[in-house]
Amino acid sequence: MDNLKKDWQDTNVAIQTESNSYDKIINGKRHTALENLAERYRRFSNIALVLILLSFSWIFNPEMFPDNHSLRIAVGISFAVYALIASIMDRWLYQGIRGIDVVTMPVSEVIHKALFYRKRHLQFIAILLPIVLSIIGVMAWSMDNLYFRLGIVVGFIAGVAIGLRQLLAFLADYRAITSED
Repeated sequence: MDNLKKDWQDTNVAIQTESNSYDKIINGKRHTALENLAERYRRFSNIALVLILLSFSWIFNPEMFPDNHSLRIAVGISFAVYALIASIMDRWLYQGIRGIDVVTMPVSEVIHKALFYRKRHLQFIAILLPIVLSIIGVMAWSMDNLYFRLGIVVGFIAGVAIGLRQLLAFLADYRAITSED
């Protein structure tokens, strides 16, 4: 009888825990994987727009490539174009993910769309990565300052670490959407 009573109390705790979880989702305190993806894409798109402003600081900074004015302008414009392309791609992914409606769409369509946007995300990385590596390579090759080159190396390592962490978070959200659980 004591075991039955304990099991009944444990069941009540589990129901309350699930109820609290659903309340958090309904009240907006907890987000679904789709909401996390959309928010992350929106944030990345906005950050890329801010990076365009950074590229203008390179163009107008005489300390950046002091011996080569045209290279300074070319690198600044190249980075601005890169950031604009990244922003547009992330905004497109944001719109697509936000357009997935789990209430009205069949599960197979939700999974199909999520896999489609996951594939596009990886393709966009394959497009953007060579562009940014080229810009970084030109900057490292063109500067004669050892500390500038060390800064590029440290920035590259930090960028790879942050980028991999964010990619894993994106892929985890996609996995949560497409899992059969």
